Amino acid sequence: MDRRSQRALLLVLFFGVAVILYRSLGVTDHIRQRGGRYKVAPDDHTSLQLDPRKLNPANSTLGFGAVLAVSREGSPRRESLLLASNITEIDITIPVQPKWTDEDVNKLRADRDSRISKGSALAWLGHLNALRWFLSTDLESVMILEDDVDWDIHLRTVQIPTAAAAIRQLVLDKTSPEGNLAHVPKENNFWGNISTWDILYLGHCGDIFRPSSWTSQVPRVLYPDSTLPPRREMHPYTQKFLNSIAVPEDTRMIHQSIFPLCTFGFAITRNAALRLLTDIAHKEAEGGTMAYDVRVLEGCRDLGLRCWSANPELFHHMDMESEIALATHPEVGQGGSGGENQEKAGVDDKGRLKTLRAGAAPNIACGARSKSFYTTDPRTLEYLREQVGRQGKCLKDIEEPGSKVVPDEDRYEGPGDPRLYR
Repeated sequence: MDRRSQRALLLVLFFGVAVILYRSLGVTDHIRQRGGRYKVAPDDHTSLQLDPRKLNPANSTLGFGAVLAVSREGSPRRESLLLASNITEIDITIPVQPKWTDEDVNKLRADRDSRISKGSALAWLGHLNALRWFLSTDLESVMILEDDVDWDIHLRTVQIPTAAAAIRQLVLDKTSPEGNLAHVPKENNFWGNISTWDILYLGHCGDIFRPSSWTSQVPRVLYPDSTLPPRREMHPYTQKFLNSIAVPEDTRMIHQSIFPLCTFGFAITRNAALRLLTDIAHKEAEGGTMAYDVRVLEGCRDLGLRCWSANPELFHHMDMESEIALATHPEVGQGGSGGENQEKAGVDDKGRLKTLRAGAAPNIACGARSKSFYTTDPRTLEYLREQVGRQGKCLKDIEEPGSKVVPDEDRYEGPGDPRLYR
């Protein structure tokens, strides 16, 4: 064999050994690019076969110490929020907010190059108030909702139990972080060992990222969820995103957060709440921060918070009048959060998914805050609690497209009967 052939053989052997070592170290990400677009190999996914019938419904606080709502005194959103919580049997606590002053807003602003509007600052202060309420108790975790969010009627009975099972699977082999914790929680609970996570983004306006970020190094669990809306009825951006990373139809996933926008509904532990209040989100970052949720995202992405996202989300905001916009520009009356542009699929100027139609929340199949469920009659409320909340029947008014009359034996005929249809 001449010298040139020997050199070629050595090069082949060298590259062969290099490839074997590369794969054995587990650094391949299995992301394959085809036709200029990234696709994720199916074997990248860790699938969890869950039978919701074998899982007990969550308790009235969804497995957390409490469910809090950030809502100012006199908010017009409260009535429908509390009615939905009553129908789905979720206990919501609303911490009392003080009347915020201009001095409070100015203390929150960055010392230089502040970018936050007055409305966003007031919303930020409301969130900090909820965190202080949490730390004034002996609770280990809370779920914090914004008062304009909607959720599916199957949230407590199906969606939360399956999401919690996925979280337990993800943190099963994880231990507490090194170092001293301000609070040492119990080893195990409904949401796994909560010393192993900081924030659970169960509600957001899109943890959407480039498929090239979806490598095998991102921990995740996928599981079937028949309560999701059909893919074709989801927000177009969500459809495109899920298809781009090869998530099957009728499948939800829990994954390490990558770019979670909005704090519509997120769970938090005591240690994480303390960090937000004293280190991360106690005020606007120097150089400016557009909103509280952006600062929390930065805490997850850049500052060491251990965050997980449900995708698609379990909570999303409805098309309601923007209190942030009204607080910032009180001279401008609004009939919704987007007017004619709301009919166009897309995102707002901050990258958040917009609602597509009035009174609806993206990616929620049967919202608990549907106008069809409005009632002030106690007997009608009990009927809704049984039929909608416990049995999961998505009742609709007869005027709604595709509705069917409820059989006579199922229809409530007492005082205040809202003539519900499904």
